[in-house]
Parts: sequence; C-alpha cells; structure tokens
Amino acid sequence: MTKEVTINNNQEMLHALRNTVAPGLTDAEFLLFAEICKSTGLNPATKEVWAIKAGGRLQLMTGINGFLRIANSHPQFDGMEVSYEWDGKTLMACTVKVHRKDRKYPSVATAYWSEYAKPSPIWKQMPTVMLSKCAKSLAIREAFIQELGGLYTQEEMPNEFSSHNVKSIVSVPVSATETVQVDRETGEVKSQNDELPWEGAPLKAGSKAKKTKYDVSGLADEKLQIAEAYLNASSCKQVGDNLWECPIRLEKLTSCIVD
Repeated sequence: MTKEVTINNNQEMLHALRNTVAPGLTDAEFLLFAEICKSTGLNPATKEVWAIKAGGRLQLMTGINGFLRIANSHPQFDGMEVSYEWDGKTLMACTVKVHRKDRKYPSVATAYWSEYAKPSPIWKQMPTVMLSKCAKSLAIREAFIQELGGLYTQEEMPNEFSSHNVKSIVSVPVSATETVQVDRETGEVKSQNDELPWEGAPLKAGSKAKKTKYDVSGLADEKLQIAEAYLNASSCKQVGDNLWECPIRLEKLTSCIVD
C-alpha cells in the first residue's frame, strides 16, 4: 500500500495540513505547497515535506528520508557512498557520492562541520549522522535536480529556518479534534477549549504547561514512524536518539513518557 497522500478538496484534510505542516501560509503559498507534494509524491502527513515561514519568507522543506525515498524510487539510482574526514577525534567533513546508471560520473558533495554544525544536543550526540544528512541532501539534490530542485532538508538550513524556531506560539494537537496553543519558551497556555480534558481536568489559559520527554526507542518500526509523525505534528523537538521533548504532555504515547 502506498504512503503517498493526494491533496484534494477534502476540507478536513486541508485544514489539518494547514495547521500542522503548513502553518501561516497564504492561499497562494498553500497551493504551491500542494503542487510540490503532488509532483514529488512526498507525504506531508508523515512529515516527509513541510512548509515554514521565517522572516516573512516561504521555504519548502523535507527530511532526509524524503530525499532518500525519491532517490531509491528512481529507476536510474545506483547506490551511494559515504566517507568522513577526521582531524584526530574531531569530525571535519562528510563526503557523499550518489551514482546513477545513466551517468558516467557520480554527483559528489562535501558538507563541512564548520559550515553546517548547529549548537543542539542531537548534533553533539550524533555528529556523523547529522553531518551525513547534510552531505546526502547536497549530493542527492544534485543527482536528481529535476525532482528535488527548490527543496532543502532541515539539517542543511540555517537555524532561522528550523521548524522549531519559526513560531514562539505553537498549536499542539492533543486529540483528533482539539488543539492547545502554548508558548514554546515559557510553557504558558495562551488559549484552549475549556471543555478539552487534560489529564483529568481542563488546562486554563494563563496556566503553565509541563514539558514532557518521550522515549520511542521501544516501538516497532511501523509504530515508531507513526509516533515520530505525531511528535513532529505536535511541535515536539528531538533532543536525542529516539528521545523527544514536547511543550506540553500529550494525550497519546503515555507509555513512552520519561520522568
């Protein structure tokens, strides 16, 4: 069964997408986003592609899995090589070669630590994984420019385009039909439906939301993918390998909560 999502005139689906993976877009910008989804076959519902606004600018982005999916589904894709450059124990660069059956020479790209590294926990804990994502993005886009021209992965973009830095106020879905607006930095609840149950009682505007960490390492592959999509859509951020932090405690994934 395909995981592709067709964006059509289903109003419920359009509303959900606009409030999760494409917040703040104008009608024209959202139509452009929808066309990119259809032309690439990337699934916005599983966070393979999303749209953000930073500094008033629209940027269409995807994760490295979206790039890899397009490459692996292309009939001319012929593998990929990854190598690292070290200065003692210090990672300096990562080089990726993407091969195509219809080309004599591979597309080669190098990502340098000094240019792409970010001051976040995940970059400190997994430096080779994160830098290789940048190099893979550069090389895959060069190899498949017709399919990926104009798309960038989050890892290769400056911090200002991080999906976690776009808005200080985020709308976090806590059920299929309700959301809570929370200030990302302070955890203060800005607005919410008074009838919404939250750990047994409504969470009132002006109260303090408790940040919660989730460890999803124990989930099977299919459930892990669903959980990560849910965490992404809930404006959580990844703070370690399979470890996520959310501005508030979610209704789901209670078995994955880390004290």
